[in-house]
Amino acid sequence: MLLISDGRPGHYRQSEGVVAALKRRGPVVVDRVELKTRLPLPKGFIPKLGRLLPPRSVLRLHGIDPRAISKPDIIVSSGGATLGANVALAKILGAPNVFSGSTRGFPLEGFSLVLTPYPSIARPPVVMAGAKPTPFDPDRSPPPRAIATPDAMRGARVSLLIGGPTPNADFKSEDWTRLANLVETLAAQWACRITLATSPRTPEIAYAALAPVVERAAGAVSMIDFRVAGPGSIDAAFDCDVMLVTADSMSMTTEAALSRRPAVALAPEITRPHRDDEAVAGLVAERWLAVLPLAGLDAQRVAETAASLAPMRENHLDRLASLIARATRIGV
Repeated sequence: MLLISDGRPGHYRQSEGVVAALKRRGPVVVDRVELKTRLPLPKGFIPKLGRLLPPRSVLRLHGIDPRAISKPDIIVSSGGATLGANVALAKILGAPNVFSGSTRGFPLEGFSLVLTPYPSIARPPVVMAGAKPTPFDPDRSPPPRAIATPDAMRGARVSLLIGGPTPNADFKSEDWTRLANLVETLAAQWACRITLATSPRTPEIAYAALAPVVERAAGAVSMIDFRVAGPGSIDAAFDCDVMLVTADSMSMTTEAALSRRPAVALAPEITRPHRDDEAVAGLVAERWLAVLPLAGLDAQRVAETAASLAPMRENHLDRLASLIARATRIGV
């Protein structure tokens, strides 16, 4: 397999999701190409050049010699900067290719499969809608305790994935205070054991609101601090019964929804329309996820919502592997 990366984690993690899915069906050897654009070009201009230039010229733009690349069973990439190289190598090497994201006007004939989280742009059988690919494997965590009724939330293990403010989910000081109060109530009144997992985007104001709760509820509330634990530390948070996640990160929200646990996204007071709203709506429609506003939220509402959900039963990677196999004949 050939994985083309633009070096952006939000993109190459999607490609790694495709790799993880195919590994469910057998051994996979991955060769990785890190793109390096030779000319100082605006990021948005690279996909346009990829559409206009001949395939070999596109590869020269990225410093890629196709003669140095053995024909792979499949080519995979994500991110607009990788589009031209993905399509060009698929054509020159005669290999099936998978792309995750928007094709930005590239003809669909250039792809074996395009994965999109937006049902409105799906064009089967080439452009297929589904959850954004992620390498997260729910089989790595023990099965959760079922939350069939609100009362089952009492004593449950709860994990909270914490991002940070974005233009479409603008967490302010009062939102972090509300979140801290909710965590403290779940621990003190509902006897929940809570794991907080921060991320690279978590701001100091969030730590300032939550750290005192960790101190006061020692033993009941713990924190996986990204600043100390580093990349990959979030994995330990999935050993829980209920997933909570701040509603700013599409990747964390997706992983929570695919965790085979009730997943609740917590929204700040200030939110703005965003394209990912359609992707979130798809997860909500499946009843894998619910979205609740932090303003006025209490533990009872969280418990009732968790009990109303119907978490995914299968491993999302198996579903993705089947989709890829049908489109590329790999692993059939």
